[in-house]
Amino acid sequence: MISACFRIFQCQNGHVACFSCWSRLSNKCHVCCHEANFVRNIALEKIVESVKSSCSYANWGCSKQISYSLRNAHEESCLFAPSLCPIPGCGYRGFTGWWSGHFFINHSADGIRFLYSQCFQVDLEMSAPFLVLLAEDDHLFLLLNNNVVSLGHALSVICLRTGNLKWNFFYEMKAISSTNPENDLQLKASVTNTRDWGGVHPTEAFLLVPYAFCKDRKLTLNLSIEKIADARVSL
Repeated sequence: MISACFRIFQCQNGHVACFSCWSRLSNKCHVCCHEANFVRNIALEKIVESVKSSCSYANWGCSKQISYSLRNAHEESCLFAPSLCPIPGCGYRGFTGWWSGHFFINHSADGIRFLYSQCFQVDLEMSAPFLVLLAEDDHLFLLLNNNVVSLGHALSVICLRTGNLKWNFFYEMKAISSTNPENDLQLKASVTNTRDWGGVHPTEAFLLVPYAFCKDRKLTLNLSIEKIADARVSL
């Protein structure tokens, strides 16, 4: 069944309009200007639906031919949709499978490599807006540090990737007080996905760490990220 946004309508004189235009016409044809009772043009919908074209990311390696009605859905989750490197001033665009080489050559000191489901320690400079975390399978994560005035720092994790890549990610984070190691704060949450990071990125869950936890503007964190297959997607 064709999506509502790709339906095509026509007036009694045969003049057609797509769903977006039809919804703004108030039953008055944009061609003959007559009052019209628009009906769907199923035959034309079938023709449009049968037309296939290359993905917008063909130059990045995608070889799929997609029908007009499925184009937006495909490009939202296309494995070849590139993300912008988060390092300020870089401008490089890449995707999973390319990040390791890029960071090794250009930003070798700007990230931490980690293994899934294994806890690793992060010493975070509290003046840094984010820290790059590069997974064993080349997925690129950012540990975000959003300063909340008068309260502390809101810490969370996002992943630079397209929509559904057959995997879900979850993370556990523990912040340890620099002044009293017996005090700690913990959070377990799902990782937020975003294609590009353009600064402060809102997440549903975050760990709010009071300023008192930080000594000399540094904070020690224990972090682990878990990768789980999405049961809704056929592998």
